[in-house]
Amino acid sequence: MTRVPFFAGARTWAEHGARHLELIGAALADGRALQAPAVAAFETALADACGREHAVAVGSGTDALAFALLAAGVGPGAEVLVPAVSFVASASCVLRVGAVPVFVDVDGHGLLDLDDAARALSPRTRALVAVDLYGQPVDGDAFEVFAAAHDLVLVEDVAQALGAHWRDRPAGSIGAVACCSFDPTKNVSAPGSGGAALCDDPELAARLRRLRWHGRDADGLHAELGYNSQLSTACAVVLHDKLALTAGWTERRRAIAAAYDDALAETEARPLGVAPDRTHVFHKYVLRSPDRDGLRARLDAAGIDTLVHYALPLTRQPLFAAGPGVRPCPAAERLCSAALSLPIHAYLDDDEVARVCAALAA
Repeated sequence: MTRVPFFAGARTWAEHGARHLELIGAALADGRALQAPAVAAFETALADACGREHAVAVGSGTDALAFALLAAGVGPGAEVLVPAVSFVASASCVLRVGAVPVFVDVDGHGLLDLDDAARALSPRTRALVAVDLYGQPVDGDAFEVFAAAHDLVLVEDVAQALGAHWRDRPAGSIGAVACCSFDPTKNVSAPGSGGAALCDDPELAARLRRLRWHGRDADGLHAELGYNSQLSTACAVVLHDKLALTAGWTERRRAIAAAYDDALAETEARPLGVAPDRTHVFHKYVLRSPDRDGLRARLDAAGIDTLVHYALPLTRQPLFAAGPGVRPCPAAERLCSAALSLPIHAYLDDDEVARVCAALAA
């Protein structure tokens, strides 16, 4: 029995790989594997797509988050509010800059709960990482008002939601700086690793550029301690090409999500769904099931790949569990015990989607 694959990497390559190899070859013809014009061209396209003045491409989404905090002046002694449900990088970046991640519970869609964030504030709170979880953005207006009211640096983690919208604002346009990931599992993925930080402040953008390349400023002087976190030319040309494909891929993901919603309608499992006033790009299709592990086993027996995002809240990961920022997050605990991610990508065919729907309904 052919399995329904969770990831689309092999199928994406089968359709677009030959063209991408040609693009890479042309871009590398002048021998510039790093700092090439193709990187700047991709940055311009990404900034335009996200409604930002500046995009600074870096080696990974994790570096983008850490550099965003550093560039905004967040460091030792500071506390940073982070949702209890996310990938580890959303909080490990806080540790990297010497600050303390303080965990905040989530709402019914898995997004950071601002009511609980208010309870987590202290005189040391300096920043808030707003994660656009599973493919839908946070409430941009509410988060910006909250950050302004408490004098916080607002960092949008848009790693899972590039192409989504809060009302008429694209994901990536919220807060002082937004951070993308182009890891191979993302909707817009690099042939390797990659990330970017997006902002409107030219001074912040200049600091981000220094941080990514050994502290080197526009005059070629090494003005501060920096790092080596550069997006390769090969990755940049592939990402630039994929930006143009995103709208069609997202339309297909939304159609699959609607089919899954219908299949679950008469079952005990429920999709997390789409929050008001926003569009979802379905980086992940996540449902809640009272028997998550049993459902996963039955889908596996039917030849359907699934994953759990995330098996534990960040408060229970060993990296953070003994830290001072751990707080009770009961909604996060409930979500992590019930969440199951179904395969959803543009390269599932109709028969595969029907197989998943039939297995869910059964």
